[in-house]
Amino acid sequence: MAELTLLLLLLAAAAVAVAWPLLDRAPDPLPAPSASDEDRQLRHQLALEALRDLEADHRAGSLDDEAYRRQRAQAEARAAATLHGAAAAPSAADPSPEPPLAPARRGSLRLAAAVGGIVLGLVLVGYALPQPIGLAERTVTDQGLAEALAAEDARRAEIVRLQQRVAADPGDAEALSDLADTYLAGSSLEDRSRAAAALILLINLEPANASAYRRLITAYVEVGDWQNARAALASYAEFAPRDEPDIPFFRGLIALRADGDEAEAVRQFDRFLRLAPHDPRAGMVLSLREQADASTE
Repeated sequence: MAELTLLLLLLAAAAVAVAWPLLDRAPDPLPAPSASDEDRQLRHQLALEALRDLEADHRAGSLDDEAYRRQRAQAEARAAATLHGAAAAPSAADPSPEPPLAPARRGSLRLAAAVGGIVLGLVLVGYALPQPIGLAERTVTDQGLAEALAAEDARRAEIVRLQQRVAADPGDAEALSDLADTYLAGSSLEDRSRAAAALILLINLEPANASAYRRLITAYVEVGDWQNARAALASYAEFAPRDEPDIPFFRGLIALRADGDEAEAVRQFDRFLRLAPHDPRAGMVLSLREQADASTE
């Protein structure tokens, strides 16, 4: 709708640019007769009146033939002399034809028509071209957002389904584990809290479930709940093997982030690297160790 409105406005502007010069075609007013023109017309009229008076006197017998001929010749000469000047002046009764457009006005008309045609052509060409790349990028962004919303709806639906399974069978450890993982797939604090609750229920069913402890400690660390993270780690360390790398990993993380004890963090990270040098978390631990070691210097 906005594009159509813009198109109509541009077309209206082009029409005004073309039509405006056409409306300004009134001819310039004729110059008023000069004083010399009026004087010549008056003298010609007086000469004609004198000639008519001469004819009237001759008919009345006031003039003899010789005087009549002499005075008539003089009157006709005056009338002829004034007639040449009077004919050059335009008569008010005879309208003059409309003068043609001046060259400057004709040039303005052609320029306005050319500008209007160019504007109209550009508008039509631009309207006919395909959508710019920017619109396509927004379409891709909108599509990604739509997919993310659809995935979130699917996650919520899966949570409802697993909750119904747990409600039907509170001892279903698999349903509790899947429910915790589905909550952990979210990003909110509420998702982390609900995941922790599901994992605690799972640990109550399976006290030696190492995977449940690792996920529970991770959830506490992500939300900064260091007190519960320490408690869960202590419970996990009671039954975990002595060479379990998760123990020094979480201890070093808690020492660095919660306690600010960089020296203890370095000791725990070094122990983790000795126990599991090829662990996928080794790169992250090396980076954290360098950070802790730099702080101790």
